[in-house]
Amino acid sequence: MTVDQIIQRVYPKDKDLWPRIKAKIIETNPHSFVQYSDRLIPGTRLKLVDIRRIYDQEQLTPKIKVGFVTRLEGKAIARDVNNRVQQLQINSRIFEGDRIETEMGARIQILMNDGAEVFLKEDSVLKISEYVITAGYGEKSSSILDLLRGGLRKITGAIGASSLANYQVQTGLATIGIRGTDYVIKLCKQDDCTQTVSRNDPEAKLHAVVLEGAITLTTEEEVQILMAMGEYGTATTETLVIEEEVPVPVGFLNQQETQQFNASIPQKAEVREEEEESGKAWPWILGVLLLAIGL
Repeated sequence: MTVDQIIQRVYPKDKDLWPRIKAKIIETNPHSFVQYSDRLIPGTRLKLVDIRRIYDQEQLTPKIKVGFVTRLEGKAIARDVNNRVQQLQINSRIFEGDRIETEMGARIQILMNDGAEVFLKEDSVLKISEYVITAGYGEKSSSILDLLRGGLRKITGAIGASSLANYQVQTGLATIGIRGTDYVIKLCKQDDCTQTVSRNDPEAKLHAVVLEGAITLTTEEEVQILMAMGEYGTATTETLVIEEEVPVPVGFLNQQETQQFNASIPQKAEVREEEEESGKAWPWILGVLLLAIGL
C-alpha cells in the first residue's frame, strides 16, 4: 500500500488537506521512506498525523485597531481577545479587547484613534473593553477602559470631549466620567501608593487628581462627586470623598505630574475666589432690582 492510499483511507473527509498531510507524515517518519522520495520502505512502522492538532484552523475573533504605542520604557505586553500575547514595541498596534500589562519599572504611552493619550504606569493592567468611533462622535461612540491594576494618566480625545459619546474608565471602586480633561488615577494599598494592587484587593483604594478640566467619580450605588482642576479625591468600597487637607501620597504621581498638579492648585483657588465674589454680588444686584421695581 502506498502512502497516498493510506492517507485516503485514514483521512477520507480531509481531501483538501491530503497534500499537506502527506508532507507532514514524510517529515514525521523520515526513516520509513526511501531517501528523497515518497516510497515506503517495506516492513517499517508509520506514525500517523493527528489532524485535529496540526491542521485544524483556529477560529479567531476579528480585531479592530484602536490605537498604537508611541512610547515605551521597559517591557509591556498585549493579550488580545483570542488570548494571544504580543510583546509591545514602539508603533505596535493596539486593538479593542486588548489587555495591556506593564512590568515593574515599565511605562507605556498609547495614542488612541480619537486623539486620546493613555500613559499606563508600571506594574499595571488596563483592558480596552470597548472602543467605537462614529461620525461626529455621536451617542454610539464609546470609550470604555477597565483599570484592573496599578495606575494611569489619561488625556482625553474627541470621544471624551463629546457630550453625546459614552466615556468611562472603570476601576472597580468608582467609574470616571469626563468631558475633556487631564487626570491621573491609581489603585494603591490604602494610602501607600508605593504598593500597587489589583482592583479586587480588599485593601485597594483609588486615588485621583485632576490636572486640567473636571471628572466625575461614581460608585455602583450611584453616589457621585465632581472633581475640578487641582483637586484630589479617593474612593474605597465604603467612601468617596474629595480630600481637602490631605496631601497626595508618595508614589502616586511622578515628578512631572506632581509639578503640574502643584501648579494647578493656585488656579483652582482663583476660580473659587471668582465664584465667591460672584456669590457676594448677587444680594446687591437683587437689591438694586427690587428697588428699581419699587420705583
